[in-house]
Amino acid sequence: MSENTPYVSLANKYRPQRFEDLVGQESISKTLQNALKLGRIAHAYLFYGPRGCGKTTTARILAKALNCTGNGNDKPTAEPCGQCPQCREIAQSADMDVLELDAASNTQVEKVREAIIDTVALAASRDRYKVFILDEVHMLSASSFNALLKTIEEPPQHVVFILATTEKHKVPATIVSRCQTFRFRPMTGDEITNHLMDLAEAEGLDLTEKAARIIAKNAGGAMRDALTLMDRAIAYSDGKIDEKLVSEMLGLTPQDLLSKTVLALTQKDSASLHEVFETLRAEGFDANAFLKDLKNALGDLFYFSLNQGMAPFEGADQITAQASAGLLAALSRKVNKLAEEVKFSDNALVSAEVGLFTVMDSCFDVEGFIRRLEALERGEAASSVPPASGSTGQTHKAPSVKTTSPQRTTNAAASVPETANETPASSSVNARTFSAFAASASASQAGGTVKPADTPAPAQKEIITDNRRLWDAMLKAFERSPFIYDAMTNCSVHFDGDNWTIGFGKDKEFYKMPAQNKLADLEKMAFKLGSRRIKFTISVQTGASPVQAPAPAEKAKAVSAPAGTITDEEPFVKADFSADIKPQSAAKAVPEELKGILDVIGGEVLA
Repeated sequence: MSENTPYVSLANKYRPQRFEDLVGQESISKTLQNALKLGRIAHAYLFYGPRGCGKTTTARILAKALNCTGNGNDKPTAEPCGQCPQCREIAQSADMDVLELDAASNTQVEKVREAIIDTVALAASRDRYKVFILDEVHMLSASSFNALLKTIEEPPQHVVFILATTEKHKVPATIVSRCQTFRFRPMTGDEITNHLMDLAEAEGLDLTEKAARIIAKNAGGAMRDALTLMDRAIAYSDGKIDEKLVSEMLGLTPQDLLSKTVLALTQKDSASLHEVFETLRAEGFDANAFLKDLKNALGDLFYFSLNQGMAPFEGADQITAQASAGLLAALSRKVNKLAEEVKFSDNALVSAEVGLFTVMDSCFDVEGFIRRLEALERGEAASSVPPASGSTGQTHKAPSVKTTSPQRTTNAAASVPETANETPASSSVNARTFSAFAASASASQAGGTVKPADTPAPAQKEIITDNRRLWDAMLKAFERSPFIYDAMTNCSVHFDGDNWTIGFGKDKEFYKMPAQNKLADLEKMAFKLGSRRIKFTISVQTGASPVQAPAPAEKAKAVSAPAGTITDEEPFVKADFSADIKPQSAAKAVPEELKGILDVIGGEVLA
């Protein structure tokens, strides 16, 4: 570049001039080109999407395609030549028939009427179409939208409106419904990286791929932002743009510090975490920027543990081998919340350090310890525990967790309740698992090893064949089912092979209908305990008991009822007070609404 040549930013120098040059918006380019070839030109378009993704650039290319005369055809073309007067003037925003308006600066209805409504009916001075490009259209006032509505709905044949916005939801639905809408997506990291590498080759720059990836990551999906950062890197460098230079230019936290911080958080190493903050203070790093980089690193590690994306720094394999994806996700989420708190602190570094110590204590890798316990129960070594679910493609093995800080001795059993909220909903951890984990953690911190407990072989299930023993076992099994247990302790039973009859006295005939609904439960329990298909029937005694009552000796074998239950076997009053009860002089008339109830449960109305 000569001294007299004015400097042109990379964003303007390499701005796409044809549909084929657009990066990351292939579907939109193809749709617009096909519409131009078929002559299906809409009177209004709405381009929406994040900043720097090509909305205004596409609007200019579409204006060129509508007015290009370099192809010799007197109609729009899908491939503007870029050499005719119309193409050159539109590229420089100097065409009189292509008006670019910034809606953020022209929000008032008077300006909209002056710039658009009063001139829209006039014929184009030279071009085929008069094109109005309204950038940031969502900034127009409600009255401006109302004034523009009729014009957009029925514009003259020679007019095309192209509206661009980053916030489509702020554009009235009456405007959106009258436009063909196109969503511009943010660029991916790979698309930006490849474009930067091609641009560096064209400019003769020594740009490493890692440096290009850092720029792409910090561009937030906006190609314009990436090119602006590239301009800064060129000015900052002495000819070579590498990873270290870009990190210094952007003020990013060094990767070794991020790796050390994540290791300290996952291994609960308080001394190592404090050393990180001593380095941050000595080097003058900003706490908010550090927390942002740490959150992004943890997020990248989460995806990397699921075999998605690339390692954010060296040593990521060792970290994901020890920490589960659930722990990394929980750490990233809590660091994100901590970053919001530190923004308003008067001593950001102290607040960040104290906050990270809290995060370290509150996040616990329950999933990883469950895998270790399962391996120990199988008699495998702790180092052979496979990685977390989702990381099956990794070949590294998970070493046993080791506490590197002697100053920090954590009571694992006491910390269990604090980490209960961090347990994923899909994990089922019972008390025995936590007890085993407490023993495992304590032994690990003491430098010892944990051996799996000798688990006795399960006893072979006994099949009960004796009827009385089977009935008693069923009674025991239904102790926690109040109604069934109560009914079984207030009935007599008659055994006839696999046909059992349950009998209730007249004073207990109200058990009959509810008990009928529980016969299926009794049959299932009988089959479970005795492997027999027993059919139960219910009878109500009307006079002397025809149902075989249990023998006194057999009654003694019956399972005792729970404490507080009054049974025939244990009467709490042995005196007979029947002589003291005064008989009713006359039966009370039964109301009609009670007759149906008495037919079911029996009894009489006393008062």
